[in-house]
Amino acid sequence: MLETLIKLGLSEKEAKVYLAMLELGEDTAQNIAKKAAVNRATTYVVLEKLMRLGIASTVERGKKSVFIAENPQELVNILEEEKREVDKRKTYLDTAMNQLQAIYNKNQDKPIVRFFEGADGLEALDRYGKDDVPRNSEMLNMMPIDVIEENFGARRQSGLSERVKRGIISRSIYTRKEGKLPNETDLKELREGIFIPREKLPIDASVVIHPDWGIKLYHFEKNNPYGVLIQSPGLARNLKYLFELAWKGAKLEQDK
Repeated sequence: MLETLIKLGLSEKEAKVYLAMLELGEDTAQNIAKKAAVNRATTYVVLEKLMRLGIASTVERGKKSVFIAENPQELVNILEEEKREVDKRKTYLDTAMNQLQAIYNKNQDKPIVRFFEGADGLEALDRYGKDDVPRNSEMLNMMPIDVIEENFGARRQSGLSERVKRGIISRSIYTRKEGKLPNETDLKELREGIFIPREKLPIDASVVIHPDWGIKLYHFEKNNPYGVLIQSPGLARNLKYLFELAWKGAKLEQDK
């Protein structure tokens, strides 16, 4: 029974005092404290709380004050009071919601910048925002596949598998020592790629653009890899325009 009263919202000492009062019928604070195994000073504080809750009362018997437990049905008042308090808080929240939402939306316009360090950091950068980028969307990137495969092959495969699983198409300008990827590989890996020989594009970093979401930058230095996230739809859209120019130039270079 003690646990039930505690679940209703009474503290352990309040529950003990109330149960003692129920058993005693009516009695002095001293006897209630003894029955409840709660010290006398604390019992007075608890009794005042129980009276405020409406589940205890006091009367004068001669020169003594005695305390009486009210009908347990009055415990319903505790729940009803909590409900009234919750309803009041909800009213406050409803009143403030438009202003809070306006502040939240305003902050959404600010870019989020994060720095990621080490091989584990690059994997964390891969995962960041994964659920924010829509499935079956397009990703734009410029990347040194040969450098990535040599130093971070496992990471590239896991990232690639996740992208394909989500149906995200990659439009990629890339370098690779072994030359152009086979068409069947591009098809399987949802890639439209333009191969540029490494001597013409000696990069060791990647730029990944998710239009209308943000940009991920990866630097693949073997002993000190790191990455930078810029979550900004505005910057991503502008960098997409630059990528489109690079795409046209890379296509002309590939067709020579």
